Amino acid sequence: MNRKDFEKDIEDGWYFFIDIVGSSNPNLSISCQLEKIAIIKGLITSYLVSLQEPEIYKSFTGDGMLIVFLKYNFPLELSVYIHKNIKEYNRSLPEKEKIFVRIGIGFGSFLSFNDGVHKEFAPWGHELVLARRIMDMARPNQILLTDFAYQKIKNDYLFDKNKYGLSLYDKGKIMLKHHNELENVYSFYKADEYGNNSDIEFSMDLKPLIHYHKFDDTFVIPIQNFCEARFDTILEKFKDLTNPSRGLEIGLLSTGLIYQVLFENGNEYISATYLPPGEYWEIQNSEPLNLLSYQEKSLSRLKHSEMARSSIRFLIMEKEKLDNDIMKNQNSSLLFIKWHSENNVNLYFVEPSKINKILVKYPKIVHNVGLGLWKGKYVLQFGPIMKYVNHKDQNHPLVRRRFWLHAAGNETYNQSNDFFNELVELVSQMSLTKVDHNYYNNIINER
Repeated sequence: MNRKDFEKDIEDGWYFFIDIVGSSNPNLSISCQLEKIAIIKGLITSYLVSLQEPEIYKSFTGDGMLIVFLKYNFPLELSVYIHKNIKEYNRSLPEKEKIFVRIGIGFGSFLSFNDGVHKEFAPWGHELVLARRIMDMARPNQILLTDFAYQKIKNDYLFDKNKYGLSLYDKGKIMLKHHNELENVYSFYKADEYGNNSDIEFSMDLKPLIHYHKFDDTFVIPIQNFCEARFDTILEKFKDLTNPSRGLEIGLLSTGLIYQVLFENGNEYISATYLPPGEYWEIQNSEPLNLLSYQEKSLSRLKHSEMARSSIRFLIMEKEKLDNDIMKNQNSSLLFIKWHSENNVNLYFVEPSKINKILVKYPKIVHNVGLGLWKGKYVLQFGPIMKYVNHKDQNHPLVRRRFWLHAAGNETYNQSNDFFNELVELVSQMSLTKVDHNYYNNIINER
């Protein structure tokens, strides 16, 4: 058979995978299992018919289904429609008869081929497979998106092309079946309406690996000794974190991991930076740092009343430097400002000359690049990101960041806490300028 007879042209599609949690449970009667399948199939059919069947492909797989669309609003709205209806359906049923579904949504290119089963050509592609894999990882009533799908929807949202951005949550990285690299996964969720924003958990059992390779003590004992020695080395190295004359200097991947630990262990966060918006966005929103991503996860765990009193970031720099950055880096500075408005983080501009009397009162603070304070937990002083010559690869210098960490009760923590209290007081006195869309638009229009 000629390959052209087997495949059609490459196309882009949005993949919607769904299955019913526990529908094949042997403790359920066959009639109960089939009733659940019929309910979900009926809801999907009703939605598609009401929109004059916008799908380009659909296939039932027993208790699940694959549907391919050309636009992302269809899989998202279908997810919402199903969740709202099964929530009503489940209201008066016993637990075992309730319906819970898992949904995976992806976006990307696919090839169509004749699978010998369906009359129409069936799709196949990498992102389609990813959507199926993340559905398998989902918790009951969870709607998960692949990284590619999330980036497309989020980017359109930032340009006011959709309403879904506020309902997308980063769930971190997970290892999928047959994949050698971790994949970013996102949740589509709105409290009390649709989705499930629980963390995705998976476990790794090393026993089969060890048994398969038949490792004996001559292997295990040296490995254990190596790990113990390495752990001692790490603990010794991290003593520099609290040394005001040295600080800890580590690579960006380790820096990102520290951000993750600090944000997961503390909620109320307030910060100050000496970086202009464009530069801040490019550095902190990129791999492997992802500070903004970890902060966004932390914010999602807060109630609105808690966010109002703690979510502030201060930009400490001359107005000319701030305005020049907005003009020079319009896209990244706008994204930086929009991130704050979307996540209810207030962004204020502070002229250093206007707070000199405050700055000199707190000598323990290193006014260099930034300062992050987790209330009642710790303060992190950010140092600069530095590049060193890499003798092994001149084209890729070694990148390091230095910072200092101090626990609550430490003098540096106390001074940092007092420093932020004074800045917050200036906010309450209306003495600081808020950096928002209006500020951005005024700068752009004036120039």
